[in-house]
Amino acid sequence: MEIFKGLPSKKREYMNILFRNCTEEVKYYMSVVEIEADQTFIKAGEECKYIYIVLTGKVTGVEWPMNEKSYYFKDFGPGDFFGEIECFAGMKNYRISILSSTKCRLLAIPCVYYMEWMHMDVDALYMRTQENMKRLVMQTAEARRYLFMEGKDRLMVHLVRKYEQKQPLPEKFELKQTRTRISEEVGISMKTLNRNIKKLEEVNLIQLNKGKIVIMKSQYMIMKKELEYYVNGENVF
Repeated sequence: MEIFKGLPSKKREYMNILFRNCTEEVKYYMSVVEIEADQTFIKAGEECKYIYIVLTGKVTGVEWPMNEKSYYFKDFGPGDFFGEIECFAGMKNYRISILSSTKCRLLAIPCVYYMEWMHMDVDALYMRTQENMKRLVMQTAEARRYLFMEGKDRLMVHLVRKYEQKQPLPEKFELKQTRTRISEEVGISMKTLNRNIKKLEEVNLIQLNKGKIVIMKSQYMIMKKELEYYVNGENVF
């Protein structure tokens, strides 16, 4: 389908196979939505009305635990689905919030027509079930690894994630977040954060400019490599 031409080749091939027998209702009611950065397009607790597919840009998943502090747990990109698992599980409301990390184009499909299609198309249902199970297994493994990471490694994950939200990758990146915000997103205390910022600066993985974290592309590449080594060579962050 023409709408998927901007996706990476493997994702584009997957989508074309998936949608080859989609219903006329899906084709008629689906629409492309463009949103600016830092916009929440799925809010936890709201009614599931649409399933979204990222066409361009990056989005971030946000959890809201009992203490009401947001936890930004993972970035997603082109070809990823949102709102689908809740529909498959028979849940009426979205479980997590999703916001745009960058300017994005999304394909929005009304849940009712999407699920009617899945009930009628066994091949599409199998493809999505397989993909969702794989995603859940991988995310569970990632969450387990993150839980046992030291503060320094958690901070590096956060910095790499923020750096990669800038596309194309810049030669130099300054993180605009306050340290309070960083500590909340990383899930460590302010004292632990400051100690680990100092550690990364001492080993020349970051620079500081008036208290703000600055990352050069060469430093990003070193951190990225260290994190891949941490998870046995697999790029899961």
